[in-house]
Amino acid sequence: MIGVPLYMHLANQIKEKINHRTLKPGDMLPSEHELAVEYNASRTTVRKGLSILFSEGFINPVPGKGYFVKEPEIDSYTLYFNERSCIENYTDEIRLLEVKLAPPDKLIQQLRDTKKSFVMIRWLIYSNKKPVAYDVKYLPYDRGKPIVEREIHYATIPEMVAKHQSLFSIKKTLRISAPKATPELKKLLDLGSDEPIILVEQKFLNAQDKLIGFGQLYMKGEYCNLVAVSSYRQTQ
Repeated sequence: MIGVPLYMHLANQIKEKINHRTLKPGDMLPSEHELAVEYNASRTTVRKGLSILFSEGFINPVPGKGYFVKEPEIDSYTLYFNERSCIENYTDEIRLLEVKLAPPDKLIQQLRDTKKSFVMIRWLIYSNKKPVAYDVKYLPYDRGKPIVEREIHYATIPEMVAKHQSLFSIKKTLRISAPKATPELKKLLDLGSDEPIILVEQKFLNAQDKLIGFGQLYMKGEYCNLVAVSSYRQTQ
């Protein structure tokens, strides 16, 4: 195939056989030597193609035996979450509601590093002039760098955290739920009596497992756009 590296051509050919069930889960692939002869390729090229198939979840290597077609993980999905793009019809109209030291409620007591205080920042996000999301973020408070309301601009937690350290050095968790709206949320988002909301919680920890950021994003159900894809790729 013109323009396609040989190792990619090899990987694509094997994908086709798996997708068309010529090769089924549990089947063993031809040996590296046999693939090298079939595709008139070096062993290095064959291994590169097999490496792609392994990274994309098509095959598994078994030491001393060979490569086997993997059973697809049909219940495994990857969610690509972005605070901005997950809100449909996002219009960049955002109102800063409050910036203050976090109150001593149960949530902060659970999250708090006892040696630090946290700043709570609250925003209301609009779409077509309607409130559609309520965003609360908690960040460690540094007495030497006080946060002033007029200096706060809306940003995602990764954007805020990246100002202080590399994102490669942190751990993060994401939790999605559909809680019952509190009276405060109903008022802020102008919710109907039975209107659903989606809550996305993010937690960021540094290499020492110290909390460096926590966020709660409440979205009206009809405006929430969360999409996950299967980790097993069926197409090239």
